[in-house]
Amino acid sequence: MKILIDTNILISAIVFGGRPREFLIALKTNGHSLYVSAYIEEELKRIFSRKWPGRADALFQKYLSLGLTRLSSVRETYGALRDGNDIPILSDAVAYDMDVILTGDRDFLEAGLSHPKALSVSMLSDLLGIR
Repeated sequence: MKILIDTNILISAIVFGGRPREFLIALKTNGHSLYVSAYIEEELKRIFSRKWPGRADALFQKYLSLGLTRLSSVRETYGALRDGNDIPILSDAVAYDMDVILTGDRDFLEAGLSHPKALSVSMLSDLLGIR
């Protein structure tokens, strides 16, 4: 399964660890392909610098250690969402034919997307039977 990891999941996994980090590792171990777009990576850098300025570089290195496949972001836009800042993420997911956007963002989760599907960690965990 091709899974685009949203910024909020990355922040949870990197800064706080716990279930999101364990789940990303379990997904990779079970042969799923995990991706991040340039747009998400830039958003991640901005948030690290703003919220944890003294730890931003170390947090970014921790992100890199996850070994996610990095994709260029596309210029085309696909779809509409309540939060316009999420459209580049959706556009990248559509352009690269992702199966899932793994997110905790309600704008994605309540958008009713069919392909790619927007799923939370618990939703995808239930779907795949990964604990």
